[in-house]
Amino acid sequence: MQKQIIEMFEQSTATAMESARKIGELNQRTFDKLFQQQADLAAFFMDASARGMELMTKAKGYQDLMAGQTALLRECGERGITAVRTSIDFANESSTEYGNLVQESIKVAQEQAAKASSLQAAA
Repeated sequence: MQKQIIEMFEQSTATAMESARKIGELNQRTFDKLFQQQADLAAFFMDASARGMELMTKAKGYQDLMAGQTALLRECGERGITAVRTSIDFANESSTEYGNLVQESIKVAQEQAAKASSLQAAA
């Protein structure tokens, strides 16, 4: 009986460590993707800012400046909307992965609780 309890405790510990490892990996992937997206977006807006400054010095008149700024603003808006859509898609993917991890953990916990109950009933 004592051997079974120790084995069950070891299995629970191993399961908890595996779950923690999976959550850590998912957290790292999430961070990496979000960081890369933010870095790409920051680089784009820095480039857009530089292009805006260049446009101000090279425009051949008010109409040319306004047309260039409008095009640049449109590009920035489109890039922003794309970033939001990408973020939403990524959040949905991550949410699904976290949900799957929780469901898996609940299943394992229920199995271990059933084993513990059967051991207790046998005692």
